[in-house]
Order: sequence, then C-alpha cells, then structure tokens
Amino acid sequence: MKIVIFLTATLLIQTTFARQFSREARELFNDQEKSLTDLWFSGGDEKEDLMKLVKVLVKSKTGKLLLFKAKKKAALQGKTLLDVLNAGEGSITDTTLVRRFSPSRPDRVVYEAHSKVVINRDLNMKNAILDLAHELTHFTMRDTFNPYESHFTADQFVMSTVEGKGGEVDAFLIECKVLRELFPSSWKKHSNCEYVYDQNGKFSKELGIQYFYKIGPFMEQFRAGLNRYNLDTQEFSSLSEETPIFISSAYGLPYPVAALKEYQAIMDRVCQNDRKRLDIIKAKLNAPERAPADLSIRNNYKDIITQYNKRCFLPADVALNP
Repeated sequence: MKIVIFLTATLLIQTTFARQFSREARELFNDQEKSLTDLWFSGGDEKEDLMKLVKVLVKSKTGKLLLFKAKKKAALQGKTLLDVLNAGEGSITDTTLVRRFSPSRPDRVVYEAHSKVVINRDLNMKNAILDLAHELTHFTMRDTFNPYESHFTADQFVMSTVEGKGGEVDAFLIECKVLRELFPSSWKKHSNCEYVYDQNGKFSKELGIQYFYKIGPFMEQFRAGLNRYNLDTQEFSSLSEETPIFISSAYGLPYPVAALKEYQAIMDRVCQNDRKRLDIIKAKLNAPERAPADLSIRNNYKDIITQYNKRCFLPADVALNP
C-alpha cells in the first residue's frame, strides 16, 4: 500500500491507496512460443507495447468483456483505456483518493477518486497478458473505498480485499479463465488454476475463497492484528491453518494477513491526516477574528473529534477545548 500526503495553499490532502497488492515478476507459465516468452515491454513506446497486450487479451471472450467494462470505467474518469494503463516495477491497480477542503471551512470535505493500472515491465508477454486481466478485474469491479468513513473497518477491508467484488479471488478467477481461453493446452500444467477448478468443470469462487484463506503458521500474527481492533478470527468463517497456497508478493504473506497489514498502514496515515485537519479547525476557532460560521464549524468539530476518538484511539489530552 502506497500512501502519499501533501498540503498545498488550497489545503488539498491526497492519499494514494494501491487497493490491491503489487505482483512482482514471476514465471508461472512455461511456453515454447518465443513471442510469448519474450519481455512484453520493449523499452520504447510504452502505449504501443500496452496496446499489444490489449490486442491479445481481446481475443479471449472473458478478456473482451473485461476490456469493454474497463473502457467504460476509464470514460467515467474522462480518460481512454490507454490513459489508465501504464508500465512499472510491479503489476498493481492504484487508486488515488483526493480529499479537499477550504481554509475558510475546513470542516467541509469533498472527495475525488482516480484509478490506474500498472503492468510489470519485467514480465514476458504471456504473463503480462494475464496480469492485465487480473488488474483490470480490480479496476472494473472493485468499488472505491473511503477510509475516512466511520464504517471502514478492518474485518470489512480484509473480506473486501480477499473475497469481495473485484477482490483477489475474483481477479484470480478471471485470470484463470483468460489463461484457459487463450492457452487451452497449457493452463492446467503451468498454473495454480487447478485449485479453483471444480468437479463440474467450472472455476469456483467458493474454492477460491477456501484457498485464499489458508494462512498456516500466520494465524497468531493475524489474530494479534485483529485484537488491535477488538476483532476475532471468528469473523472469518473460511480461515484455515492449512498450508497457504496464495501469497501476496507485496508483503510475502497470505492475502488475509497482508490485507490486515495494509489496513493498518492506511489507518495510520488517515489518522495523521485527520489530526492535521483537526489542528487546522482548532486554529481557526481560536483565531482573533470570528466569523458567523464559527458556531457551525465548532459543532462539526465536536463530531469530527468523536469519530477520530473512535477510529484513531485519540489521547485524552487532545480532546475538544470548550
């Protein structure tokens, strides 16, 4: 999870949340076709190389539908599909949440969210196509979360990240469907897709959830992390101490454990941001010049303090001054 904070004269706070976990270069599939085993990124025109991935992905029935949805999602941001596609050090879907408020009314906040997809430039053509399908699933299906809202809880974030709409299980299933459609002769031999392929010959989300919640020896670490938020492992019915199969490359941990670690990082940054905003509001309320809106700001300040205490374990010495 990458988080960037800055304040400008207009008091804009920007937080960048990489909603899912970066996927490092890895060799999951063996293929003898040179065009597929060569690096997809030539080092030249990035958009031209990305277009080559798109042209292959669209040959898949699943990929074609995915690209159609991605174009519509990009258009909502006023962009084309290629505008939101990039090459980088790891494959990731990156969402930037921008929080704006005016110096005159720091209690009133407006949010904006923008997403982009990055594909690891060190992958071969075949794996880059599959990563594109995986990341576009996150991009098109997952709802943008707002960590400043009171109902943004640790258990909800973990479940959303792992099994929610557009989460890791969904993205892996889409990746497997694309693999089978584009490379039918090799998908079973050279991937983990067999784990989520059921007896009826279909890719099963239920099986995916079972495997993604296998966390093995990380159970105690996960339990300790949950305790910080007064939660218990019983919140997750599929959680298992069996040997994990699916590991987040961003943290080197099973996905539920990695998601909880990411939640902690997000909330640490959110609480820092909220503390800065509270300081700005308090300074305005204590300023010599008093405006008619100050009473409304003070009432909102009390509400913000209440939410902050609940979310960030605010020390008693920072309580609202009368």
